[in-house]
Amino acid sequence: MSVPELLKTAAPSRRRPARRPTRAKRKPPLPLRPIHKMWRHTIDAIDIEPITLPVRALPPALKGVVACQLSDLHVDRDEDLERLEAAVKAVNKQHPELVFLTGDYFSTPQTRQHYLAPFRRALAELSPKLGVYAIAGNHDHWASFDYIDEALRAAGIETLSNESRAVEINGSRLTIVGIDDLWARQADPQRSFSRVKPDDCTLVLAHNPDTALYARHLRPGVMLSGHTHGGVVRIPLYGSPIKSLLKIGRTFYAGLNRYGDFYIYTNRGLGTYWLRVRINCHPEVSRFQLAPMAETTEHVTHLHHARSRRG
Repeated sequence: MSVPELLKTAAPSRRRPARRPTRAKRKPPLPLRPIHKMWRHTIDAIDIEPITLPVRALPPALKGVVACQLSDLHVDRDEDLERLEAAVKAVNKQHPELVFLTGDYFSTPQTRQHYLAPFRRALAELSPKLGVYAIAGNHDHWASFDYIDEALRAAGIETLSNESRAVEINGSRLTIVGIDDLWARQADPQRSFSRVKPDDCTLVLAHNPDTALYARHLRPGVMLSGHTHGGVVRIPLYGSPIKSLLKIGRTFYAGLNRYGDFYIYTNRGLGTYWLRVRINCHPEVSRFQLAPMAETTEHVTHLHHARSRRG
C-alpha cells in the first residue's frame, strides 16, 4: 500500500469518527500512586519558555515576530499523543506567525505505524499566521521518514530536507533553512544554503546541535535544535551529568547559547526515549520573539550565566 493510500485509509470517516488507538492503562498499586503521580508530572507538565531570540542580520521589520518550536515528540504511547495535543493548544494560544518542528516524531517503525494518523490530526490543528516548517531527526529516518513526511505534508506542514524557503513578513524576508539529520548521515549544510544569498537573514533548523560544527562557515542567523531532551537530568549548579551526547559540549544540551558569532537554541523536547525520566527538565514549548543580535547579546549573556548557576 502506498503512503497516500495508508493516510487515506487512516483518515476519519465522515459518518463515523475514527477512534484513537488505545492501549490498556494499568493503574499502579495504591501505595505507589502518589509517586506515580509525581513522576507523571515531571514528564507531562509542559513549560512555555519565553525567549528573546538573537538573530544575526535581522531586518528591523522582523523585530518582535513571534515563533514557536516543538521538538522530540516521540509519540510512542497514548500519553505521548495527549501531551502533543496539549502542546499544540499551548502553541496556538501564543498566536505565532511561524511554528518550527525539529524532528524525532516517533521512536520506532512500530510506534510510527500505530500513531501516524492521530499524530497527523494533532499537528493539523496548529494555526500560525504564516506556516509550519519541519525537519527530520535521527529517529525519523530509522522509523522510515517517507511515511512521516507524507503525514506532515497532509497536515499542511512544509518539510525541509537540505533546502531553504524564503518567507516575507512585514515587507522583509526571512529565509528558513532546513538541514537534514547529522546522526542519520543525511545532513548537507552546503546544499541547504545553496539558494541563500549573502545578505539573507537565515533561521536554521537542525535537529542535532552538533550540526553547527559543519554549518558555522555558512554564517547562520540563528539555529534551532533539539535531540538532547535537555540532558534529561539537570542538577542545580551543575547542569546535566550526561557528557557524551554532543561534540559541541554539554552547555548546548538546553536553552540559548552562543556559538562563535551566532546563537543556538536547544529545545528540551516533549517526549522521552528509552528511560521515561525527566528530573528538573520539563517538556517544553519554546516561544520566541525575534530580535537583532547586537541589541540582545548583553542581556542574553547575563541570562545564560544566571541560568547556568541555577543548573
